[in-house]
Amino acid sequence: MKELSRNIRDLCNHPWKRELVFQDRIKWNKLWTSLDAIEDTQLAIDSYLNLEDFSSNNGGYLFIYGVMQALNIQQDAANNLLSALYDKTINFKTEYPDLYQIREHRNNSIGHPTKRGNDKSFHFIGRASIKKSGFTLASYYPKTGETSKFEDINIIQCIETQDDLIKNILTETMGKLESDFQKHKNKFKGKKLADFIHNDFHYEFSKLYENVGRDYPLAGMNFDIICEGYNKVKEGIKDRYFTIEALQGVQYTTQKLDYIFNRLKRDLIDNKISDEFELSIFIDALESNFKELQEMIDEIDKEFE
Repeated sequence: MKELSRNIRDLCNHPWKRELVFQDRIKWNKLWTSLDAIEDTQLAIDSYLNLEDFSSNNGGYLFIYGVMQALNIQQDAANNLLSALYDKTINFKTEYPDLYQIREHRNNSIGHPTKRGNDKSFHFIGRASIKKSGFTLASYYPKTGETSKFEDINIIQCIETQDDLIKNILTETMGKLESDFQKHKNKFKGKKLADFIHNDFHYEFSKLYENVGRDYPLAGMNFDIICEGYNKVKEGIKDRYFTIEALQGVQYTTQKLDYIFNRLKRDLIDNKISDEFELSIFIDALESNFKELQEMIDEIDKEFE
């Protein structure tokens, strides 16, 4: 359970999924609270399993109330996890009848024992029956005339059943996340961001430097070539991760590059200033930060190979 939950966390924290879910803050918070609740309730359930045997006189009611509630919360958390990721709601009664039965045991015994279904039934735990392995639940149906019944609830079996089925839900969830990510990556198969950068723009950068000390007539054209490649790279990153902000390092580098491009457009291309040192420094900064972005692009291309 813990490993499955951790794997789902890791993939949901991947920039591709994180940015997609983060656009809806309700789903974002539902996702992480659901994962927390799945793990936290498992801690509670494991603590129950590690208890010594008990009776009603030494914590039995508290332990039973706690573990039955933990089982119910864990099911709700799994349900809400799917709701956050896929807008899916589990119908426990039809899809997971064994989990539904556990929910009914919880509702009857510690959830709503004094009034179920608009006075349809009433329930109580037999005090003398309480032990770690379970308890006897008495049920009465005065409104419907159904026969009263006494049912032995095996808590250990409930825990084992739920463990298997919640693991199945998490495994299917992880499988769908991996499948969705692979489909997303396949859209960019054979399409590298590095292809937008022709020969690392060595020639184009050299012509920018030439425009510092003299008026090089094609400086604007070479500047535009670099800008066009840069903008295509940014759009390619957005296509892969939905926003530039998904990758903090890329975001910081592109913010600097945006500023440098604007300054050079103004001071080197449109209305060239006379300060050759300042122009050279800005071209140096453009080339340096562009190389830094290229290294990031190479990592992105590897991930989407």
